[in-house]
Amino acid sequence: MYKEKLTFDLMPSAISEILTKVENIEAFINSQPQQTTTTTDPEPYIYGIKGLSIFLQVSTVTAQKIKNSGKIPFSQAERTIIFKKDEVLNALSNTKLKTVKK
Repeated sequence: MYKEKLTFDLMPSAISEILTKVENIEAFINSQPQQTTTTTDPEPYIYGIKGLSIFLQVSTVTAQKIKNSGKIPFSQAERTIIFKKDEVLNALSNTKLKTVKK
């Protein structure tokens, strides 16, 4: 590294030094094993309206209204309502937002 004042004449060697350091950093990064961060959700299901309300961070009344509107798919085993998290997120991301007209 240059400790002296950098002049126009010293620029080519300074740039060369910087490029060498960048190449060393790239070589180091490429030599490291690639880490795949695939996090799988340990629980891909949501159980009940209360669980849906917690997942969506809405009230239980709002969660019930969303379910009743038919916007999200669900299954029902006896009295237990079961939602798949990924299907809920996909269904809600595909719905159009209402615009408020003034």
